[in-house]
Amino acid sequence: MATPELVERIRHTADRLDRAAFLELLRWHRAVAGLPDLDWETQGAYRQAVAELGERRADELLSDLRRAARDPRHHRHGADGKPTFRDGRTLAERRRR
Repeated sequence: MATPELVERIRHTADRLDRAAFLELLRWHRAVAGLPDLDWETQGAYRQAVAELGERRADELLSDLRRAARDPRHHRHGADGKPTFRDGRTLAERRRR
């Protein structure tokens, strides 16, 4: 079970995302952990879903949420986190011209 402090940090970070993006990440992490899907309309479902993840998986969810909050346009980066290059320029450089 995730600690209450970690659940609170996840809630705080999730407030910076839209509900659909948070729910997508949460569902993915629950599926990877082998946990069943919940009724998301019940009161306290999100808190219960995060608490059931476990400490390590909840920590990974937090890092994914922070990454998504930093990049709201969902830019795709390479596996090492560096910008993707095409034709010798980054995609951001191509968009500026």
